[in-house]
Amino acid sequence: MKLKFLIALFIPLSTQVFSQKPEKITFKDTENFYYKILPEGKPAGMIIVLPGGGETPERVMNQIYLDELAFDKNLIVLFPGFEDGNFTMTIEQKFLDRIAKDIVEKYHISKDKIAIGGLSYGGMLGIKYAEMAVRDKNTYFTPRVVFALDPPLDYEKKYHQLQRDIERNFSEVAVNEAKYLNKEMVDAIGYPDKNKANYIKESMFLYSEKDGGNAKYLMNIPLLMYTEPGIMWQMNNRGRDLYDTNCISITAMMNLLKLKGHKNADLVIVNDRGIRPEGFRHPHSWSIMDSEECLNWILKHFNQ
Repeated sequence: MKLKFLIALFIPLSTQVFSQKPEKITFKDTENFYYKILPEGKPAGMIIVLPGGGETPERVMNQIYLDELAFDKNLIVLFPGFEDGNFTMTIEQKFLDRIAKDIVEKYHISKDKIAIGGLSYGGMLGIKYAEMAVRDKNTYFTPRVVFALDPPLDYEKKYHQLQRDIERNFSEVAVNEAKYLNKEMVDAIGYPDKNKANYIKESMFLYSEKDGGNAKYLMNIPLLMYTEPGIMWQMNNRGRDLYDTNCISITAMMNLLKLKGHKNADLVIVNDRGIRPEGFRHPHSWSIMDSEECLNWILKHFNQ
């Protein structure tokens, strides 16, 4: 099953130009793969950059320069590509376990120096992996830090947003996405009113739970979140209001973590920064992240 989560990343890829040529690693037993960028010096750690739903690693590399900055700091950078996955992300988790283990053992880096993060579904996966590492203790590593760009976090909220998109019938893109995701969500974990336990188990954060659901497992993991509400863009292009945006759950989760005493839950809210590579506005984009700021944040926590 090829999982495609969230908003219009299915755009033709432009020509790629990299200062360091990434090496593509493929396997015989899975369609999943990854790109690897190795520094010239002894590796001091690793960053795993996760694509948005339906997005290729090549497209991600064409939108950020985090990899180039990390190369100069002797960090290995991996860009996984997921041709196979599932809604509960267990397939993706096992693949991340596999590639992280290969890199750690081959290049002798510390499992305490691994950062993970991404946009949208990639941000969800990074957060989910960290939560599973603490909750289930069945992952290869516990991320030292997690960074995420505008990820949906609360499946209960997401379910109701999808229903509103369908009922409003304002945007063909929004309606088509909502129908696809609604079926995928219901098939995987059922309806929220009848299967609350599944929503508690699988959501990265659940506003209806006093403790935030799985968010409580992030208390000792530094977390950097970027979001751009882009409310006028949402209204004009998707017929959505503030209740439909990801920033609602993001700010709610970060506020809860801070109230519970999390010292390294850092939230960056930007305006008018979201631009797709083709040049058009879209608040759900890699451009909302400042690559230099993100790398400096990662290094600060690696060195603590």
